[in-house]
Amino acid sequence: MEDGSYSASGAKRAVDWSIGLDFGTAFSKAAGTVIMSTEAATLRQVRPLRIGATAGGNRPYLVPSSIFLDRQRIHFGPRAITRLVAANVEDRELVRSFKRVLGANDPEDALNRFPRASVDPDRMFRLRELITLYLAYLLALVDTTIAGATSRSRLRFTRPGWIPDRIAAAHEVMTALFNQAHVVHQILGDRLLAPDGLEYAIARDALDRARDTYTGFPALDGGIYEASAVGLCHYSDAMTPNYLLIMDVGAGTTDVAALVRAPYDNQICIVRAGRRTIETAGDHFDAALVDLLTAKAKLKADGERTALRNTVLPIIRELKEDLFANGTLQVSFRGKKFACTARELERRPMFRTAIKEINALFDECLAELVQAAQRDGVRSIGIVLAGGGSRIPALREAITKRRWTGLVRIRHLASTPAWVQALGAEKNFDYEPLFAQVSAAFGAAISAPEPPTSGEAADSKDTVTL
Repeated sequence: MEDGSYSASGAKRAVDWSIGLDFGTAFSKAAGTVIMSTEAATLRQVRPLRIGATAGGNRPYLVPSSIFLDRQRIHFGPRAITRLVAANVEDRELVRSFKRVLGANDPEDALNRFPRASVDPDRMFRLRELITLYLAYLLALVDTTIAGATSRSRLRFTRPGWIPDRIAAAHEVMTALFNQAHVVHQILGDRLLAPDGLEYAIARDALDRARDTYTGFPALDGGIYEASAVGLCHYSDAMTPNYLLIMDVGAGTTDVAALVRAPYDNQICIVRAGRRTIETAGDHFDAALVDLLTAKAKLKADGERTALRNTVLPIIRELKEDLFANGTLQVSFRGKKFACTARELERRPMFRTAIKEINALFDECLAELVQAAQRDGVRSIGIVLAGGGSRIPALREAITKRRWTGLVRIRHLASTPAWVQALGAEKNFDYEPLFAQVSAAFGAAISAPEPPTSGEAADSKDTVTL
């Protein structure tokens, strides 16, 4: 548990926290910074929160965005994966990548649907309720990691640009879900973190009570576009170029922000046409690996292929990491062993299409930022790759090979800015793969929120405050 009471001088004192919460498609992350009574949020105290350790997982700062419904209890995060794997049931699935439902053209309709029967055979919970329970679980993790933080903090969430022409609508949906999650958290408390899971009846009672309660979430202080949040982390380094392109490749979306920092007042503006989101991202690389493993297994029956898919999906992200780390991967299924190589995955049509689409998005947004730079007589811009998907070697190679565009030099910046190395107690946190995944949470913690009524105005000439 992290101490929530200290001062810059080391003396104990009551403090408030600014919490950045990144509800990711694959992993959820959090960061916090102390707000002293006479100061705004600063980098001096910002820390990654060890919510993964609190959740009982083997990744201290990352919590799998997963739920398992075992027909009696609900299991969250790393314990959801452990429970499903231990159950050894080939016809069941995790609730995973469920954040993507928020990107539907009609999110209210999508949220009111039930998940597949392989996820919830008893049709006990709608997708809205599962997301609410998971967000309540995240709030419980933060509250346990920093004792009681959500009662004396301001919390900002990150979001992709799901609905480019309706930013305010997307913001409103997220706000409503967090408000309900806050009530559920207040009702259930630490029961959300029970190692044996949460009983269906208890979850249903809390959801029903929260539905009838219209109390707002006092700590909720708005949201920020994920790629913009990453940009704030890098602009905190004075050596970062004023013209900056952020490529945030998550599991569900790839978010891009073309940013310009004013040289005098440090105001940061977003170049409208260089701020885009596509739904081609890490999940597509996972699907390509599942496709490859299915082909390697040489299974003929549809039922066997479905069983293999359900067996590898709970751990597909770990399998993908192992494949790129070692160059090869061996999998066992029903007593049969088969292997594949990273090169084979990179040749799969689904994988190559994903690389092509993300690279095309990069080229389009880069052109917008270069045009803005040339108009202002600037000859150097910075590029930052962030998100778990940014570690895909083929994607990094495609992006980083660009060094010049016309007369504008492209500087590819490290995923970890220099100031992260001075985090004191978290000095072991400064390696790039991890910071690339949690930088949006850091940015949300130190940023001013985007007003929910900004809508299209924000999309045309958005500003964020450092």
